[in-house]
Amino acid sequence: MKKSLIALVFLLTANMLKAQEPINSEPNTKDKKEASFLLSGFGFTEVSKEDKSDEAMTYIGIHPIILWKKDRFFFEEELSLERMNGKTSLEVEFAVFHYKICKGLELGAGKFLSPFGIFSERIHPSWVNKFADNPLGFSHDAEFLAGPMTEFGFEAEGALQFGPSKVNYVVYATNGPSLVTNDPMMNGMLMFENIPDNNDNKALGGRIGFLPFSNSCFEIGLSQQIAKVGDKENETYRNVGASLSAIDLSFNHKLNFIKSNFELKAQYNTINVDKTVYMVDTSMTGVDSNFTSNSTAYFIQASLRPSFVENDFLSRLELNWRYSHIELPETAAWANHVSQVTFGLNYWYSWRSVIKLNYQTNENEYNKEQSSKLFLQWGFGF
Repeated sequence: MKKSLIALVFLLTANMLKAQEPINSEPNTKDKKEASFLLSGFGFTEVSKEDKSDEAMTYIGIHPIILWKKDRFFFEEELSLERMNGKTSLEVEFAVFHYKICKGLELGAGKFLSPFGIFSERIHPSWVNKFADNPLGFSHDAEFLAGPMTEFGFEAEGALQFGPSKVNYVVYATNGPSLVTNDPMMNGMLMFENIPDNNDNKALGGRIGFLPFSNSCFEIGLSQQIAKVGDKENETYRNVGASLSAIDLSFNHKLNFIKSNFELKAQYNTINVDKTVYMVDTSMTGVDSNFTSNSTAYFIQASLRPSFVENDFLSRLELNWRYSHIELPETAAWANHVSQVTFGLNYWYSWRSVIKLNYQTNENEYNKEQSSKLFLQWGFGF
């Protein structure tokens, strides 16, 4: 009897202690991945002076980037907060939700940097761009864009390995550009900030890049986009179409004989809009109202940095050169041909902090006017 009582007390005590132990609601945590969050981004501050202006222009911007990832899901968003000569702007540069299907295939939806060519998606951030400004036709601030900088819609992208070579690809369906038809001085121009969409048609496009060498030092890419660009509410322009094409190349190579790294990048864009009769008062513009809106813009840039010399100061310097050109349709009121040459000297304080000194010349082939501009910019990533 005494032994039975002792055994009963022992069992009750053991159960009471077990009841006080914390309950593990997730017994198998090895298979569960926690969400990852990162705040990154870049910024810049700039002063520039044009030879025909008595005042210098100041420009400052901060672009925080929010990154979130869990399992196969990934989200990225960039905000653009900029102030130029007393005017402040706040925009969502991109906001994209990604889902990884498998190795070599990922889906995305939202507003994303355009994969049309390489400039918008790979080069334009201030701490990546070798220059203080963008080439002609490749800038949000320009009067004319020779291709999209951002897209709003869906994309599928990935990369494949073929022996020593690689292929990357992206295809997308987006709102596409819209055609200006109600402004005598801008008729025939494409506007790429098409939110909401001006018609029920979606632009279809894509880019394919080929890297033939195992060290990926060279890439050539081809881009294409087609879309109906006319307003669906206007029967005259409803079926007007546009075709955009681009070819780009990138080359990076170490020059052992001068202990330097050489980089070359280029992109050539063309825009073709169907021949259209624009309802305008030609006495205001002095141009034909019936024309085909064809435009081209391109740039080529080269950089040389003695990264492998023993002198620390010299290894941080970089020499840069860029030539860009834009040709707008001669029969449009906004016709223009401009060539631009930019020389630059950069000092890389770190791999993500650079001070740029640029001297730029512009030549307008229409009115034979020439101008020059000096830039000083500090760009940084964080």
